[in-house]
Amino acid sequence: MSQPSRDEIPVKTSDAPPQSAAGAPSADAPQQRAKGIAITTAILLATFAVAFVGGAIAKFLNFPLPWMTGSLMITAALGLAGVPVRSLWQARAAGQFVTGAAVGTTFTPAILVTILTLLPAIMLGALASVAIAAVGSLILMRIVPTIDAKTAALATMPGGVIEMANIAKRLDADPLPIMVLQTMRVGLTVCAAPFVVTALAEAGARNVVTQGEVMSWLTVLALMSASLVGGFVLNRFALPNAWFLGSLFVMAALGALGLISGRVPDAILIVAQVIIGMTIGTQFKHEFLTRLFRLLLASLVTVPFALVMLALLAALYSYALGLPVTTLVLALAPAGIAEMALTGKILGLDAALITGFQIVRIVMTMGLAAWVARRFERLMGRWG
Repeated sequence: MSQPSRDEIPVKTSDAPPQSAAGAPSADAPQQRAKGIAITTAILLATFAVAFVGGAIAKFLNFPLPWMTGSLMITAALGLAGVPVRSLWQARAAGQFVTGAAVGTTFTPAILVTILTLLPAIMLGALASVAIAAVGSLILMRIVPTIDAKTAALATMPGGVIEMANIAKRLDADPLPIMVLQTMRVGLTVCAAPFVVTALAEAGARNVVTQGEVMSWLTVLALMSASLVGGFVLNRFALPNAWFLGSLFVMAALGALGLISGRVPDAILIVAQVIIGMTIGTQFKHEFLTRLFRLLLASLVTVPFALVMLALLAALYSYALGLPVTTLVLALAPAGIAEMALTGKILGLDAALITGFQIVRIVMTMGLAAWVARRFERLMGRWG
């Protein structure tokens, strides 16, 4: 049975058919259900259309990564205004699947060796991101004094929204601040990262990876079918980012064996950008500007703090490792794997190396999050 994306906020819906006075299903239940499906479909199509227009406007304005940033900004703005924009986990899964397949084609034996060689540095970077998040927790508690230590730690942790919310349930933390801060973290990072990387490139830090020839649509269809199997397999185990990682692993294995070459058509990447931007943007709710406004303001401090600190770490890594700072900014950025990998892919950077960094960070964050939250609570209790 399919599982919802673990990066998306679950929305409770009722699938129970209308009941008659006697307790039996109403005679017009099929019509009501069909009407509900029609309304939902109309909202989804309208949201996608608006997101596409937002991407087109961003393209016209020469935004970096326009289709994702534009679709994210316009749907987030509408969501904050109270407009009923909506997405489904299936849409995000499709965007992740396409992105994973596109990024997977960039993997080669040489890149895999590079990632393994850099593994100690990658793990150190992941630990640094967790430490920076802990400092962000202190800032958050100063801005929002009512938030408890465990919740603050999980709210600033660079992990997925649902993953952190699930850990919050086990630790008896408050999931609402976690949802707001994590949503803002991903949204702000996805919007800011392309501009930062483009500015660095224009300042002389450009390092564009040579792009291969565009694959034929027949080849793309065959490869997508193969990578779909990988997505299904990982999704069966309810792993985070299952569709992205499943398609990525299949395509990376084929690429490392030298069985594929080239890149997917740009049209596919445009659709993936719009879908991913839309699914992030639709998580912004009107409540962020009303009863959750203080948390929104707090995120405008803690998220930029994390971005600046990790950008400085990227500069340090660039000096020490001799790697381009543009690639390392995305590799260490505290956003989702698919979003940063797609950003690197579209901007012509080393998407495979970015993905390697991001995967290790997510795995280590997931493993350390509960322990860090407990330790942080104890430290705050001692400092009182």
